[in-house]
Amino acid sequence: MASVAAIHSVVSGLAQHLTRAHQLSPIKDMSCAFTPVGTSEFKKLDGKNTTCSIFLYRVTQNEHTRNPRPGASVRPPLAINLHLLFTVWADSPLKELTVLGWVMRELHAYPLLDRSLLAASGQFRDAESVQLISEELSLDDMTKLWQALTPPLRPSFTFIARNVQIGPDTEEQFAPVIATRFDVSDELEGA
Repeated sequence: MASVAAIHSVVSGLAQHLTRAHQLSPIKDMSCAFTPVGTSEFKKLDGKNTTCSIFLYRVTQNEHTRNPRPGASVRPPLAINLHLLFTVWADSPLKELTVLGWVMRELHAYPLLDRSLLAASGQFRDAESVQLISEELSLDDMTKLWQALTPPLRPSFTFIARNVQIGPDTEEQFAPVIATRFDVSDELEGA
């Protein structure tokens, strides 16, 4: 399980994945940068250079791991879902829509961020993975999101990175069990 830097590691790992995929299978006659952005950078994007921004607009607790098992002595790690907005910034509709389609196809074809992307950050264990699923926002929700972001509406879509686990900074270490002693007898003591 990862530390508190897991959120940044997932978003930057996703940008890295798209950059590598674009290098291996480039969009014909188009270059594109894939970059994670925060609110302040989002407002500065203008479309002069073709860019696909990855913006974390919402974080929710994973609904399937919200409650610990009854009687569990150790609390499970915090499992969260990252709601991501992918937006294409370009100087022509052809570039915007082509890159948008390419990114959607790439995320559909490879919906799992595994250790090859996540372990490189040093935040995740080898066996951990993060699932990507498409999210469909209603027109009202998308409009409210873009009103809050201020730039004019751009071609965009949303995905959820599911089950990002954040654990304690240090693992609890318990002393190993060296021996157990049991006495078995048919007689009752004091009888």
